[in-house]
Amino acid sequence: MSRPSAQSARRKRDSAPGIDGSLISLATARRSDDDANWWMITLSDLTLLMLGFMVVWYVTGKTPVAPQAAKQAISHAARGNEITQLLAVPSDAAETMQTVQQDMLKFIRAAGFAKAVTVESMPNGLVLSLQDTVPFASGKADLRARAMPILEKVAAILLGNPHFSVAVSGHTDSLRVATPEFPSNWELSAARASRVARYLVERGIHPARISVQGYANYRPRKPNSTPSNRSSNRRVEIRLSNDVVASGDESQSDHR
Repeated sequence: MSRPSAQSARRKRDSAPGIDGSLISLATARRSDDDANWWMITLSDLTLLMLGFMVVWYVTGKTPVAPQAAKQAISHAARGNEITQLLAVPSDAAETMQTVQQDMLKFIRAAGFAKAVTVESMPNGLVLSLQDTVPFASGKADLRARAMPILEKVAAILLGNPHFSVAVSGHTDSLRVATPEFPSNWELSAARASRVARYLVERGIHPARISVQGYANYRPRKPNSTPSNRSSNRRVEIRLSNDVVASGDESQSDHR
């Protein structure tokens, strides 16, 4: 019996199924699939790049708020705040302040101070302005007797309206004051305002409702160019405001 040739034996081995042959076939198929799907990797990279570009474009391409629109928004917010404040004020607050102003004007005329004392309305209050010669002598901070009736009237108004607050301010003209007691207009204006405030406290007005300010000659009513104008600038102002001061706050401050 003849032996098979080496060539036929090799052919038979290559065609026979086996582990080595299966691994070779699988590797060959995988390499073919990778070569066929290379374009998917490139497409996914491109998709990620486009997505990132669109995110950047969306963030940077937003239309900014127009200045006019911003102004309108601020205006609406401010108007809403004003409405809230109006709702917080008692409905009869304006009528109360108007009644107080008329009562004070009537009292001033009857007392003969129509030329030396003025009453002016302001938002949510009124201003009582006294020429300095009414409550004080020239260069002094001691209350004169002629001012007592006016201050008594102010104290009575404050006692009758516990939700009122009062600000007392002193003003001088531009002529320099230089005395051992008052080295400058600052000291004189502040001392006069403090003296009026102390008188109100002595009449029962709680200190928490009172503020004191000395402005010297830096808030004139008129230019300090004539004696008449300077006389108008030398004054003490008492501002009554319809600001609520809770009685509970006052009682707490009494125990501090």
